[in-house]
Amino acid sequence: MNKAKEITQTLGTDMNMQRIVFRVLVSSLVLLAMVYIYFIGSITFNVIARKTLETNMHELGSRVSNLELSYLASSNSVDKNFALSVGFVDATSPIFATRSVASRVALR
Repeated sequence: MNKAKEITQTLGTDMNMQRIVFRVLVSSLVLLAMVYIYFIGSITFNVIARKTLETNMHELGSRVSNLELSYLASSNSVDKNFALSVGFVDATSPIFATRSVASRVALR
């Protein structure tokens, strides 16, 4: 308890020490206020960016669904008659590619 009383008495009588403590407290307050303003601004800009990205996401989703609908419409119009009209022909004897499977496994 002696040390605390000594410090308070020193602060009460020493004007230079009071000025230093006051400047440190004011500087800390200003620094904390600036950090607070920075974080609030950062949060605000991030919220705005998120809203913009959500809007873009909805627009892209709409475009994708429109493309899917046009794909389905065009895929339903493709049939054998359409293929023949564009120049495709029926395969008379189809040839399939096969792969020979090795009967033994080599250990090295």
